[in-house]
Amino acid sequence: MTGLLLMGSATPALADDLDAQPSTVNSVAAATGVESDEALQEDLSIPGEVDGPKLSEPDSSPSSHCSEGGPFVHITQNVKNTMSVKYSTYVTNNKSYAINYNFSSEKSGTTSIGGSLTLSGEYKVMWLGKIKAEVNFNASKSWTSSLHVGTSGKVQAHSTVTGDYGIMKENIKGYTATLNGDCSVTNKKNMTVWAPYREGWEIN
Repeated sequence: MTGLLLMGSATPALADDLDAQPSTVNSVAAATGVESDEALQEDLSIPGEVDGPKLSEPDSSPSSHCSEGGPFVHITQNVKNTMSVKYSTYVTNNKSYAINYNFSSEKSGTTSIGGSLTLSGEYKVMWLGKIKAEVNFNASKSWTSSLHVGTSGKVQAHSTVTGDYGIMKENIKGYTATLNGDCSVTNKKNMTVWAPYREGWEIN
């Protein structure tokens, strides 16, 4: 089940993972996850994520109505999404046979839209609108993860299963800039921007 990604409802986030979904187990007989003392990862890789192609530049020719210019944002590439981990747990099975486990998200956290450079409130609004319109309609300004969201499965003999619960981040590369009346572009600042869009478990 390496890399299995489960949404907060304990159903797979990816349709292809449906057959890999762990079966329901008897919670009385199941081992309970132990909270990890490792530092929580801000950008945990999500299975199956790949970088998208580089995107074309916006039209700033004289025919593009530069007189209506001003500050703008532009996405140059949709890159791999990641998870901001809010709770991490594990079960180690030292027995010679497989055992059941139960995981539950026991801590919560919040992820908000942000960037590799400091963003003003105006630019956060512009970026969120751009991401929702062109990349992921489910992107949000802020997202707080839920408590007591459970998932379960089996851990094989002499092995460990880890579970990370957190918030998925839509990641893009792009820039902010100003389009002037003479169609020149100034104040260009390249950056990476993210926005939360979903929560769930990643099981390894």
